[in-house]
Amino acid sequence: MRIALVVHQLPPEHLGGVEVYAWTLAQCLAEMGHQVAIFCPTARLDEAGESTADKVTLVRPYRPDPRSRWPLARFVNAFRSRSIERCYAAFVRSWQPDVVHLQHLQWVSARLVRLHGRTPTVLTLHDYWHICANSQLLRPGGQLCPGQASAACARCLLEGSGVSPRVAALASWPLAPLLTWRNRFVRRSALDVDQLLTPSPQAREVFLAAGFEAARLRSFDNGLDPSRLTGVTRPRPARSHTVFGYLGALSWQKGLHVLVKAFDGLPAQHELRIYGPQEAFPPFVQRLRAQSRHPGIRMLGAVAPGSVGEVLAELDYLVVPSLWAETFGMVAQEAQHVGVPVIASRIGALQRIRDGVDGHLFEPGDAEGLCRLMQHLVDHPAERDRLAAGIRLGPTIAAQAQHLVKLYHDLIRRTL
Repeated sequence: MRIALVVHQLPPEHLGGVEVYAWTLAQCLAEMGHQVAIFCPTARLDEAGESTADKVTLVRPYRPDPRSRWPLARFVNAFRSRSIERCYAAFVRSWQPDVVHLQHLQWVSARLVRLHGRTPTVLTLHDYWHICANSQLLRPGGQLCPGQASAACARCLLEGSGVSPRVAALASWPLAPLLTWRNRFVRRSALDVDQLLTPSPQAREVFLAAGFEAARLRSFDNGLDPSRLTGVTRPRPARSHTVFGYLGALSWQKGLHVLVKAFDGLPAQHELRIYGPQEAFPPFVQRLRAQSRHPGIRMLGAVAPGSVGEVLAELDYLVVPSLWAETFGMVAQEAQHVGVPVIASRIGALQRIRDGVDGHLFEPGDAEGLCRLMQHLVDHPAERDRLAAGIRLGPTIAAQAQHLVKLYHDLIRRTL
């Protein structure tokens, strides 16, 4: 089968959950004997063109960085690009895929879904971009958004881009009609595909509430790539203190400031290791450093892909304090795979953690509650092994790829 994947970014420059998942899925499908191509624009001239890596064809049309232009162009570039549409149409004509699986269209073009002709098309809704310009249904003040487009969306988008609340209030009125157009355009693109997938049942419920058709919306848990978790050593080194950890983006939406505030309430001998690229959100990282008073807080930078398993296995607990309703928790799944219990916000797909069975849940944003929970774990060190014994592993990427191939075949048969 000839399978084309479309994604907005790729490793190693971008190591977010969507990028890592798309690349590992492509590798897995290629190992199964399928012909696989990834269509992914690039702003680097040295990457532009067609190449092959790990049996996967990479088609990377050049496009100047869409985020470096003036505000209105940047706003439109986030969901529409005529130059990328032309490149993509030429790619479909020349490569002639049997099925197209769209992973993410932000900074690509939402109109790509209409350029396939009769080729069956699948779209995985990895986040809420198709119903929220900020992708996370989270307002700048930390309140969850129901996802119903309104004039408040324009103000939210502006504040989320770093504009002051006062300026956002004034600028939101001229932006509101453009945002309404954007929301309709992007939402319609999701409704034009043959099959919609979500990475968790919780994410599916959000899209159902937003009016998406239940018959075309299926939940498929994203699979884990065990090869990312090499270098794991057991048993963990003996120590007299507890090591908590965080691995991911250093952004306020991830609730890292909540974790730091909670950890400040623990005795000085305990440790919090924070892993993540510090250059992505400099103002937030600066505030985080100023907030961090506990002597055991260590900010250790980004983790190389080949070291993820080793880094996670050194922890007693992984903490995922997200404020937004994540559609899938890749790092939480990886931690469980190496036997590390997860403490997570009781929100979105993180609720797959079974509270008191293989981890613990706390209310999003509740630093005091999280502090009490971590203190309980510090006071009862045997809890770590009890929770680890209750871990139930999620699917691997190989198992999920088998299910996806069956879905692809079913869609192809429907179009014959």
